[in-house]
Amino acid sequence: MAKILLATVHTGVIAALEAYLIKQGCEVDVAISAEETIARAENGKPAVIILGELDIPATVISGQLKKNPATMHLPVLSLTFDEFTRPAAVAARIRKTLVRYRVLVAEDDRQMSQILKVVLEKSGFEVRLAHDGAGALAEVKAWHPHMLVLDIMLPVIDGFHVCQTMNEDPTLDPRPKILIISGRSSDWDQNLGAACGADGYMVKPFGHADFLAKVRSIFEEQSE
Repeated sequence: MAKILLATVHTGVIAALEAYLIKQGCEVDVAISAEETIARAENGKPAVIILGELDIPATVISGQLKKNPATMHLPVLSLTFDEFTRPAAVAARIRKTLVRYRVLVAEDDRQMSQILKVVLEKSGFEVRLAHDGAGALAEVKAWHPHMLVLDIMLPVIDGFHVCQTMNEDPTLDPRPKILIISGRSSDWDQNLGAACGADGYMVKPFGHADFLAKVRSIFEEQSE
């Protein structure tokens, strides 16, 4: 049973949405201020936070949550007042958010790959690791991940060729999303990644919060 934190000053719409979500089998917590939202997120460990209108802008609160080590892994949905009044649509968005996506991390730096694995697992993702390009392609075929987090400088087969091979493989339907991570920051490298079929590109080093935000944004684009 998922625990949902609803946060908005509009107590009337909260009551209706809370009742609907409880009928759907969710446990619901409520906050009516930014301070209360952050406190309940830290202490209550909700599966999803639903942000509406509060005493400070939702974008500010979301930013604070993403910078807080205790809450940075929690998915946040920001809704308008009108969206709050459509419980069935909100429940559908929550279900999409709670899908346990499979993420394959292909990174030859074993310390970094373990760090990314922990960060992703804390955020509810199922994670496997590969440490060279051939292993990554084999794992994609065997495990069918929803996303491949792909370093460029891999042994055996480099990341660009892994990306290109996947993009041209008709048996990968649907093809996993691909997020390239690399210390190479030139426009040429980033454009080559896009040309090979990557859905995103992050330059190392990057923060855990920024990494999670990028992964989530790619999945959100997929569900639109």
